[in-house]
Amino acid sequence: MNKIKEFFARYSYDSVKMILDQVVLAFFGFGLTIATLKARNESLMLIAGIGAAIFYWAMLYSVAWKMGTTDRPIIEMGHRKYRPFTGTLVSLIANIPNFLVAIVFTINSLVGNGGGISGAIIRFMNGMYHSLMHLIKFNGSSFHMCLDCEACLENTAGWEYLHALWWVYFLLIIPAVLVSTLAYMMGARGKLFTKLMVPDLPASDRPTRKEMREKKAAEKLKEEQKKD
Repeated sequence: MNKIKEFFARYSYDSVKMILDQVVLAFFGFGLTIATLKARNESLMLIAGIGAAIFYWAMLYSVAWKMGTTDRPIIEMGHRKYRPFTGTLVSLIANIPNFLVAIVFTINSLVGNGGGISGAIIRFMNGMYHSLMHLIKFNGSSFHMCLDCEACLENTAGWEYLHALWWVYFLLIIPAVLVSTLAYMMGARGKLFTKLMVPDLPASDRPTRKEMREKKAAEKLKEEQKKD
């Protein structure tokens, strides 16, 4: 029980941040969907959908990677055991709302029409994928990508939008969990994909406010001396 409390105390902020990032990207994704739908351009919609998904995964990667870099010094000093699936657990906690809404949506889809509040909520929560789910259709055996072609309008093959299929929302959780798992492992081992990602300095290595003021004063003095 103490370990569980310690885990939540240490990583609850990261789980909440992942949820907030999802909400932000959901708005962003819906905006892209509306813009590309007005343009009626399949290629543009595909690019926008892939871009929104990658952007979302990059934000998740950043959160989980920083978790790993924060834990790395403690692990190396032997104060904490290395647990490679910490990022997995944090991501699963962050995806609890997605699981719950997906379950409700599934029940509604199996016993009703899949609409209602649960349908609206789950489509919003996965707004970063909405361009792709509005473009790609499925008929039970194959996928088809179009913006309301003649075959889809006549619905002769029984095509359905991906956002209308209950099982899609469970599959969409998997990439987020995998990205968080990989990112934490990379951060905990001190590895990175790009030099743009720099680990936060430990509190003991960060400059104090006094040091920052002295540094700014010295820079200002140098500038004044150059002018003279």
